[in-house]
Amino acid sequence: MPGPLRYADAVRLLGGNGPALDALDRVVGGALTTAVGPAPQLVLSLFGADAQLAQISRSLVAGTAERIQGLGRFERTERLAAAHAIIVVAAYGDAMAQAQLPFDVRELATTRTDSVRLATGDAPESRRLAALAEHLLHSHLPLPSPDEPYEATLTALRSFYTSVSGQMEAYVSGLAVWDRLTPDAREEVRATLHEHAPTTALTCYEEMFRQLAADFPDVGIWADRVDHRATRVAVRCLEEAVTRLLDGGLPVGRLTALRRAGALPLDAPVLGVEETAEGMAIPSLREAYVSADFRVAGFGTPDRLTSDAWWQQYEVRGGLDSFLEGFLTAPKAVEAPIVLLGDPGSGKSLLTKVLAARLPAEDFMVVRVPLRDVPADAGVQGQIEAAIRQATGERTMDWADVVRAVGPALPVVLLDGFDELLQATGLSQSDYLERVADFQRREAALGRPLAMIVTSRTVVVDRVRLTYGGIAIRLEPFSAAQIGQWLELWNRKNAAYFSHHGLSPLTAEQALVQPDLARQPLLLLMLALYDAQDNAYQREAGTLAGFDLYERLLTRFARRELLKHEARLADEAMVQAVDDELLRLSVAAFGMFNRGRQWVTEGELEADLGALLPQRTFPTTQLRAALTGAQTTIGRFFFIHCAEAFRDDVRLSSYEFLHATFGEFLVARLVTDELQDLVATARAETRRVRSSTVDDSFLYALLSFDPCTGRGPVVSFLVEALRPLPSQDRADLQYLLLWLFQVAAMQDRLASPYDSYAPYWRPAPTAQAYYRANLLLLILMVAEEVSGRELFPAAADPVDAWRDTMLLLESQLYETEWRAFADWLRVERVWDEQGRGIKVRLGEESAWPPVRLTTQAPQAVDPYWTYNRASDNESRRYTGWLYTDPYRVTQEAHLRCDTGTDALLHMAQALDELGLGLALTSYVPLPEGEAVSAARLLFRLWSAGGDFSAVHHDAMRAARYLDPDATDFIKRYLTVVLRQWELAGNPVPQEWVERAHSLIDAHAAPDTFASLLDELLHPPA
Repeated sequence: MPGPLRYADAVRLLGGNGPALDALDRVVGGALTTAVGPAPQLVLSLFGADAQLAQISRSLVAGTAERIQGLGRFERTERLAAAHAIIVVAAYGDAMAQAQLPFDVRELATTRTDSVRLATGDAPESRRLAALAEHLLHSHLPLPSPDEPYEATLTALRSFYTSVSGQMEAYVSGLAVWDRLTPDAREEVRATLHEHAPTTALTCYEEMFRQLAADFPDVGIWADRVDHRATRVAVRCLEEAVTRLLDGGLPVGRLTALRRAGALPLDAPVLGVEETAEGMAIPSLREAYVSADFRVAGFGTPDRLTSDAWWQQYEVRGGLDSFLEGFLTAPKAVEAPIVLLGDPGSGKSLLTKVLAARLPAEDFMVVRVPLRDVPADAGVQGQIEAAIRQATGERTMDWADVVRAVGPALPVVLLDGFDELLQATGLSQSDYLERVADFQRREAALGRPLAMIVTSRTVVVDRVRLTYGGIAIRLEPFSAAQIGQWLELWNRKNAAYFSHHGLSPLTAEQALVQPDLARQPLLLLMLALYDAQDNAYQREAGTLAGFDLYERLLTRFARRELLKHEARLADEAMVQAVDDELLRLSVAAFGMFNRGRQWVTEGELEADLGALLPQRTFPTTQLRAALTGAQTTIGRFFFIHCAEAFRDDVRLSSYEFLHATFGEFLVARLVTDELQDLVATARAETRRVRSSTVDDSFLYALLSFDPCTGRGPVVSFLVEALRPLPSQDRADLQYLLLWLFQVAAMQDRLASPYDSYAPYWRPAPTAQAYYRANLLLLILMVAEEVSGRELFPAAADPVDAWRDTMLLLESQLYETEWRAFADWLRVERVWDEQGRGIKVRLGEESAWPPVRLTTQAPQAVDPYWTYNRASDNESRRYTGWLYTDPYRVTQEAHLRCDTGTDALLHMAQALDELGLGLALTSYVPLPEGEAVSAARLLFRLWSAGGDFSAVHHDAMRAARYLDPDATDFIKRYLTVVLRQWELAGNPVPQEWVERAHSLIDAHAAPDTFASLLDELLHPPA
């Protein structure tokens, strides 16, 4: 059933070659069995009390129940779609039957004249009637779909009914009866066809649709017009189906193991028993599953599914499992893949397990394909067959065998973890969805239609080409109600445990103090486990900042994991062991951060651990002797997701945190620890007779690959960790960071034990630029504000040194990195006792959760500051100056090929085209003490409104300060100003203009020219 049905196709699906088809064929004059046809009875069958087309159509639909008995899931869907197509046309027939027309409808079957036919052998009205029949009976008809609002279907139907009425008008207006109608009667016919008929047809359609949905709830689900009663009935019937399956009620065969594999996972606990304290009850997947809210949208190739802004146009819905169970009964389910998106820990894989277990076995055959467990380089069919073999143990069972064994059930393939396939292998999978869609189309063409669902983490889906016609579903974070629902189950399951240990249950309100954690299912479980130890979360969540809370949270979990395996460690040794655990996790976090992504492969992490922690040893108990350092680092923690895939029979793994802020916190934590170690070392060195230079090689290795501003939460975490330090510690740290910024960051790096740390290759200047940018950020995190003279104490002009530093950073950072870095900095231009200077601070006070920076206008440019003309410089009031030839300015700007510079250059070139280029670099003093460029004065002049004499006076006075050698420019400038002066109602004598030009040509002294200007501005009485 490719695409929406046509009425003629629907009749064949429901009526076959029986009496109903014969009756309809007589009514429409053979138009059902031919591509087109004159259909002489078609028009009459739409009108009057008989309304045969509508009557026979309704009788055909009335027998649908008998026709779908014993059919498979897809055939049932086909018949129901056909029934819907027939009621669409029948509704229009009902509307026309109710129409009141100013003539006898029997006249519609008469021809206008026989003369045309006799003369040409052609009948124009026959062509128009054929067009009407083709449009009504052979057009693709709108069909509701669960992913679209029901109102969209009604809109499409109104458009269809209006177009049919247009064909009807074209036919009627060509008949003799039309010629006899008065103009008013013709307008009445048009109003009936274009206003009454579509509106009435929609009303009739909705009445018939409600009846069809009541008889067949599947259809109601397509339009979301019932409260998913059918899916809830299906879920209630699931237990009976599963019971029959496990008790042998269903035929025992090669599919039994596959169906059993889909039914059993829901009874497994959401977390391994070893993760919990003694006496704690962990809910099963079946118990703990809470249906998430979601957004759904049809997509094509241009759409960006990673964009939050794109998704905001679609409403949030509830009950995703019910939606999918209903959608799989709709015709659209077999036409293109469904893409299910969500963050790590949002419940994508759990949902696939729920669907595999809940979909009724009589209607659906579910094959769940964990992409981490099947060959990455196999085709789509090969991956499905590998999953089937793993679930059943049937080594010879291929896809065709499964489909043949399924019988009437619709195959549903759940491809879980496209992002894992992408991350773990590092292979390009940009065509994966296209290959899935091709497989789906091929199977449909072979008479084996199936539905396919692909799950992926949202942020990587932009690395795959989308297929037109599919739908995307994005999981939304838990709402407060869903958090409460989950915690109610958790608290009920653990009521005895809480009572025994004197603990209070965790409430939704308490959990939402940290919404970033509470709104993700797995992270909510993490909070619940953390609080279940001693109610620590309830005591701390409202009083601790983000950094301190994450510190305690991860420290507790690291300690808990160690107690399971190293319970005999003494307190001091336990503290060190916990720190070692978090250190290795921090290296993993830096592995992701410095590579600019949210995951790191096992091989990359193993290399990073060897480079950054070469002296560290890993546990070597018998249980872990075969584990790599990466596996040991990651394996303890359930809040780290391991993505796996097979390639060339080798299992490949990559790791990521279930929430990005875990990694961002660990990045900040390691930087903070290293800074404190460096300060402690520096203090110790000051007490030695012969001190040595502080070794910053480890800090350099960490911070020479990416600016911290690439992840806003890293900056927030660092501010929260460093600002609360004691004042003396902050002073010492500031001193150390300034020294590193001024000296160490500018020196050639000596060989260090960490030189092999290379997340990616970058040239030495780039590494130094990254390091210097991060040192500057750290200085501002500690000091809140720092002056240019503190940053560059040896520079004759700190402003020049600051400019050189910013140019260096801009030249070495990628454009996105530079912009993110610049967004965080605020520079204030100031004067002090030594001249001009700057003060630098972070863009905002960082708070938790981090707030997106708002766009702030930069400080207004003061040309006196720019050209270092201090307030005690007498030339400020009496002289102007020319910076340089504007050609040099524009040439240098052109060479940079910078987007922002080009925007300003584009505006500046407009002045140059007017011969006013020198206005850009000519500066003049104003009586109020302000210095402005001649260009700025012109813009003020052009934009002034009302009484703008003061603006004109300033613009006129500026002429005396312009470069006397640039005579052509001064004349053009003066001409522009005088033109505006005249528009303001101040005529300029021609004699004055001639005198002015003479003085300009003679390079007259400014005082002489000043008197001439005063004469015009203040003419004698």
